[in-house]
Amino acid sequence: MNETKRLSISMTRGELVWGWLYVPFFLILLAWILSEIFRLLGWQTESLLGQARLNGVFFTVNFLATAVIYRKFLKKSLIMIGKRFWGFFQAVILGLVMYYAGTLLITWAVRYGMPGLENINNASIAAMASRARWVMVVGTVLLTPLTEECIFRGLLFQGLHRRNRIAAYVLSTVAFCLIHVAGYVGREALSSLAVLALEYIPAGIALAWAYEKADTIFAPILMHAVINAVSIQALL
Repeated sequence: MNETKRLSISMTRGELVWGWLYVPFFLILLAWILSEIFRLLGWQTESLLGQARLNGVFFTVNFLATAVIYRKFLKKSLIMIGKRFWGFFQAVILGLVMYYAGTLLITWAVRYGMPGLENINNASIAAMASRARWVMVVGTVLLTPLTEECIFRGLLFQGLHRRNRIAAYVLSTVAFCLIHVAGYVGREALSSLAVLALEYIPAGIALAWAYEKADTIFAPILMHAVINAVSIQALL
């Protein structure tokens, strides 16, 4: 099977345009806008509970926007599961094996090189989940995977894939790594964040591989949901 056929489901021109327009809003503006709305309404965001609620709204808005923007792409991708269910199932299982094997290796290397280094993103999620468990569980397991996979694998990886497969893997993985540590710039040393970003390389590669193999974005979406579910359960 050639690589073009593996990604036979393309986004419409409208999905591409609106998708790219939404990315900077998602990355830069949305969190600030929601924080201002919370402030105007008198809802505090300084406590862990307030932060969890703010994140819950953030997750929900992104999920709804993603479902609307990519609705045709998602519909065609859902139909593909029925057409190639065994390939879908195989991609998810093998992708998870790839992810956990890679994560075990790279986490060991990171901890060996910088003993005592804590994953600040995981610590932040665990802290908020301790005060609003179901908000964070629903947000990270059910809502976030759809948004992140449509952006990083559907929009970015697919867009590059037909031109340069290697570049698609490299750039989508780098972007995925950076998004998980970018919010902590200024709060943690850049050297520590650079090392922590390495821990997301296995996920970036495995999720892209599963998408390519299954030819449906729902393979990495399901994988992402499983990974997050296992992670948050381990953190609680």
